Amino acid sequence: MKLSELKQKYAAVAKDMRKMHEDAGDTEWKDEQRSQWQSMKSELDGLQDKIDREEALRDADQRFVRDNEEELRGQSQTPEAGQSQGPSVDEQRAAAFDAFVREGMGNMSKEQRAIMREMRAQAAGVDDKGGYTVPTTMLNRIHESMQDYGGLASVAQILNTSDGANIEWPVSDGTGEEGELLGENTAASEKDVTFGMQNLGAKKLSSKVIRVSNELLQDSAFDIEGFLASRIGSRIGRAEAKYLVSGTGAGTPQQPKGLATSVTGTVAAAAAASLNWKDITKLIHSIDPAYRRAANFRLGFNDNTLQKITEMEDGQGRPLWLPAVAGLAPSTVLGQSYFIDQGFEDMAASKKFMFAGDFQQFVIRRINYMTLKRLVERYAEFDQTAFLAFHRFDCVLQDTAAIKALTGKAA
Repeated sequence: MKLSELKQKYAAVAKDMRKMHEDAGDTEWKDEQRSQWQSMKSELDGLQDKIDREEALRDADQRFVRDNEEELRGQSQTPEAGQSQGPSVDEQRAAAFDAFVREGMGNMSKEQRAIMREMRAQAAGVDDKGGYTVPTTMLNRIHESMQDYGGLASVAQILNTSDGANIEWPVSDGTGEEGELLGENTAASEKDVTFGMQNLGAKKLSSKVIRVSNELLQDSAFDIEGFLASRIGSRIGRAEAKYLVSGTGAGTPQQPKGLATSVTGTVAAAAAASLNWKDITKLIHSIDPAYRRAANFRLGFNDNTLQKITEMEDGQGRPLWLPAVAGLAPSTVLGQSYFIDQGFEDMAASKKFMFAGDFQQFVIRRINYMTLKRLVERYAEFDQTAFLAFHRFDCVLQDTAAIKALTGKAA
């Protein structure tokens, strides 16, 4: 079955499940309805597994075409009328960076060295000892790889800055702020809003050393940019995602103050290592309605928690989870959209394992360039060249009332 047919069948089953849920309304579900629902859900899970496999194969094919575009297009084709015959700036930078990665600055042409110096100058505070800035084409591939590891970053507010200078960022509880009614010719009164100030800096992550054999570097058919982008993206993506959730804001070196540390408003579940629909409802309604109406209001938890939720029912025997219908409705839990982040804790006593709120109030700062070092001598005896990438970021919860957490009952 083709991918499009699998997706159409998935959508049809998902629609049937949602219609079944809507038709039942507030009536209690019978055993027959539960059995029918579980049968449809099993079919849906099987279709999703097939879709995931087909999409993985398609992605691999697309990467092959992209990485071998020149060979597939052919070098003998003449440009169409009006089309530029020379390489673009991004293409020139990518070519210079590829030469740097494979051969080092000493073996590059004068023009390529000039391009590398220009790229380095665009990043404040970076010199040749600090590394060279990664070109846009490779950086996009790294960011694409990073997206697979952090669900929180997909719903948070992203602040890109050109340098890593510290920013004093105000934080407060927005529910305590209110205006006033004024009469004619009456002066407005003053109210000192209680702001806290947090330092939004630029914590540094490294990819750790990535070693590549010199035989591979000398092989022009080897996609060195793709290899490094994938390895850097996975390593930095996992590390950033971990600290965005669980960073303590302390330590040496100082960690970012992640979501779990920043969120102080909590609701306790009825049990230590399990939950029911009442726990989730209590969490949702612990948050001010103004935040619940926000476009980015979500529930957040890890995949283990989702697996348990998909098997849960409310007091009427109705499932809490509803599947997505592409282009029509997202997957929901008790009518609320959600996201998955593997950095969140599993259900356990006193652990914050589920979050709810307006996640646009969580700000992630990223420096909009990345640097890469080329290490030649360190692994020369192995006939290898090593690479080391650096990424800088930080985070802050700017409205402390916007997001709250569900915790397991204390032991």
